[in-house]
Amino acid sequence: MTARIVILTGERGVGKSTVCRKTIDLAQTKRYTCGGVLTQSHANDVREVCDVHSGHTRRLTLEPGARDGVILGRFCFDPAALAWGNAVLNHATPCHLLVVDELGPLEIVRQRGWVKAFDVLREADFTLALVVVRPGLLVQAQLRLPASATTVFTVTHHNRDGLPDDLLKILEREA
Repeated sequence: MTARIVILTGERGVGKSTVCRKTIDLAQTKRYTCGGVLTQSHANDVREVCDVHSGHTRRLTLEPGARDGVILGRFCFDPAALAWGNAVLNHATPCHLLVVDELGPLEIVRQRGWVKAFDVLREADFTLALVVVRPGLLVQAQLRLPASATTVFTVTHHNRDGLPDDLLKILEREA
């Protein structure tokens, strides 16, 4: 399989996860296999993680101040959900479309969170990977990924609606 990595970056709330979700929907409609993890935001800072392949979800964040949580900023992450997400990533390939939403400070700075993603991305047993990375962590993420296969797309309010179609075209071309 040819492996191409597209990093989706952009400011908070611009729609990076939505671009991933819509690209997954388009790819599944075309019968491409999809795997990985997709983070979903809900009210009151609740986050869930979704197994892209099965559709199963787990609550990712705990109530503030929860015991045994992994604290980062205003969030307290459930270690069991993080382990589950890493197991999902470990079994996500081979696939056509791999999604890693997101590689953030937990992964890049603290080496926690979706750390298995770096191994899976380097193994390159996929056609196209979409990896969400915040702008401030972009360089650090790029240093840990294969440079020859990595492209960066900045998601904006102006381009976000068209990006899923563009990303599906890349997948179709590479497949």
